[in-house]
Amino acid sequence: MRFNLPTVLLANLALSSAAAIPKPVVQERGLLGSLLQTLGCLTGQNAKSADAGHASWIGNDGDYVTEFSNESGEDLVLVMWGPVGSWVNAQAPLITYEITNGSSVNISTATGTSGGWAALYEDTKMVNGQVSNTWGEFTYNGQYSTVDVSRLVNMNGRNMSISGAECVSDMEQCVFTCDSGDSCEFGYTLENCSSQKGAESGMYAGAASGGCLVGQDNTFIKTVFS
Repeated sequence: MRFNLPTVLLANLALSSAAAIPKPVVQERGLLGSLLQTLGCLTGQNAKSADAGHASWIGNDGDYVTEFSNESGEDLVLVMWGPVGSWVNAQAPLITYEITNGSSVNISTATGTSGGWAALYEDTKMVNGQVSNTWGEFTYNGQYSTVDVSRLVNMNGRNMSISGAECVSDMEQCVFTCDSGDSCEFGYTLENCSSQKGAESGMYAGAASGGCLVGQDNTFIKTVFS
């Protein structure tokens, strides 16, 4: 059985090339433009329909639909990346979208896509071209599609929960955490991911793996930033 692995394991593969790329000139305005430019995050592809040919787009007509809700008490910017990697200073993410406090947005994703997402707040930092905050991770590939919350990049990151039809991954359950330190590439555990229906945990290539199974196509996932 295949599960998605924490994306942070790939970090050393692209740090040298990502660091060599200058910060982009961002044309967006408001919080979105301000945060992207300050942090050096590229503007997302932000497709409006599947017709654009991208893996994810803004809307609710995809194989997998994730509702992102902002209950944090402040405005934020959603950053969602795909299989090309999480180094959003070097690779344009799939989506960059401002979500005001109390509002939400639906993002569709095609089957066969893996990646992750994180929120940019006014105090969020970038480390090695990646968002230094709590991550959501996903693999959408049919029967074994999986989502999880990962705290490996920043154990002190903001709160996030991801809910599927039967399973919840949040800051305490079905979550990847470092065995020690504020961030980690190795030495991590998938915490409390065996008691829920639809939760899977195990080992893959010698590392903890698993998360919340979300099943076949036409699946709805809810992510809350709080």
